Amino acid sequence: MRKAGKSQREIAHFLGFSQSSISKELSRNRGLRGYRPGQAHAKALGRQQCKRRRHRVIEGELEALVRERIECKHSPEQISGALRRQGRPAPSRTSIYTFIQADRDRGGTLYRHLRINGKRRYRHKNKASRHKLPARVDIELRPAIVQRRERYGDWEADLIAGCRGGGYLLSLYERKSRYGRLALLQSKDANETAEAIIGVLQGYRVHTITYDNGLEFAGHRRVSEALGAAGFFCKPYHSWEKGGVENFNGLVRQYFPKGTNFLDVGEPRLAHIEAQLNQRPRKTLHFLSPNNLKLHFAA
Repeated sequence: MRKAGKSQREIAHFLGFSQSSISKELSRNRGLRGYRPGQAHAKALGRQQCKRRRHRVIEGELEALVRERIECKHSPEQISGALRRQGRPAPSRTSIYTFIQADRDRGGTLYRHLRINGKRRYRHKNKASRHKLPARVDIELRPAIVQRRERYGDWEADLIAGCRGGGYLLSLYERKSRYGRLALLQSKDANETAEAIIGVLQGYRVHTITYDNGLEFAGHRRVSEALGAAGFFCKPYHSWEKGGVENFNGLVRQYFPKGTNFLDVGEPRLAHIEAQLNQRPRKTLHFLSPNNLKLHFAA
């Protein structure tokens, strides 16, 4: 077609390629006597033979270590950062994601340990009016030091729902250290919730606790008196104002997906999962784990 005087645009249209592809083909495979098909094919084969084969970045002992940490629900970024902090060979997070995808293509299940394995869930707001909580103190009155995370002892609280009739998990989160605690609840009863919060936090320094507007936290005054802490409430439908515990809940959901019956979860298993979560290296902590900072807010 070139010898017949056809332009690159006409050749591209006839062959079904873009004009830029035709231009590249003509320029890189041109010889002293112009573009010849046989010569172009020989050049393409030569380039293919000389192409360097990329070596696997993750193999051997490193592969076993990466697999172990993925199965412990560590994210690729957490794995890479923690290994680098320890002075060990550290593949990039991109390499780890590529490794996980290759494992999935071979029929592996490593991808299932990722926090979001291809699924996104969106909540629908319930616009129904909420009952007024007694002695509710708005988050606007919370000391600014809490928002800045400049001290230990500022906590956030939430409940994680199981299946219908399957109980709840009380989720407590220390803002500065990212340390989390979990407790099993039979129901959303305010007295049971208050007792659980007091029981879990008695061994820690507690300056403030931030709640949402659920009636399960109606016993907040009792909690404040027992722990000597101030309680504050987010604005309705502003869950991001206690984003730390919401993020922690997302980590918990890796182990307990929606529909879990928490009444079938024993205390030993819950304690094991809590320990795993607090042992995860966190990027915001320069890849230390919350456990490394636990002594800073012990009572």
